[in-house]
Amino acid sequence: MNMDKRKDIVVGHYSDYDEEKRLELDRANNLEFLTTMRYIQKYLKPGAKILEVGAATGRYSITLAKMGYDVTAVEITPSYVEIMKRKSRRLKNFRCMVGDALDLSAFGDGSFDMVLCLGPIYHLFNNRDRQRAINESVRVAKRGGVCMFAYIPHSSIMIDYALKYGHVADLWKSCDKRTGALKDSLEEIFSTIYFEEFKKLADKTPTKFIANVATDGLAPRLRHDIVAMSKKEYQAFVEWHFATCERLDQQGFSSHLLYICKKTGK
Repeated sequence: MNMDKRKDIVVGHYSDYDEEKRLELDRANNLEFLTTMRYIQKYLKPGAKILEVGAATGRYSITLAKMGYDVTAVEITPSYVEIMKRKSRRLKNFRCMVGDALDLSAFGDGSFDMVLCLGPIYHLFNNRDRQRAINESVRVAKRGGVCMFAYIPHSSIMIDYALKYGHVADLWKSCDKRTGALKDSLEEIFSTIYFEEFKKLADKTPTKFIANVATDGLAPRLRHDIVAMSKKEYQAFVEWHFATCERLDQQGFSSHLLYICKKTGK
């Protein structure tokens, strides 16, 4: 896709969308945030420098800055950058700027202890651009640094959209009949990819695979039940989710997946 056209589509979508509210809408949505933060904190070291690429309104970045980490946030949507600036006025260890995951030339090689790419892969519609975004995130990570990439599995669109709204037959027309994978559409806002496809791209970089995580797991499928749970029941469900979210049998149900790797080379 033409880069300017992709930017126009993405910026146009998010300029009228509250991404932060999505993560806080209810208990089911919040599970994605809780799980992602759990893994971020698992691999963070004291004094770490963090880069978030595609930071939206700073739900993760500003949270991490408030925890004392040195955080830089890059976001393609200018209105979101302005929101981050307003929210972070008192934070001296936080900076944000307009930028694109495909071009992190503002940063030198090996600049960050952790690189979070928690949204851009959703909006890249060919492996060339996905590879470029992965390469850039890995490039700016220090050797031994951890990179995390959020992505959407093909099954998510079938379950979240087609089954829910009665569009299975129409969606199936857009699928690869052999694998069930959705074909990329230049006019769509979201793109999807299987784990094994993503891992092939990541394996072309000097990284070692750590984990693949179902960040929201069963929560989107059982939203009404989860929202209605008592506090005790919900806490037990969250603990069960944490114990099982790296299992393959959970990942097919999740709306969002998180690929975690460590940089091993220069």
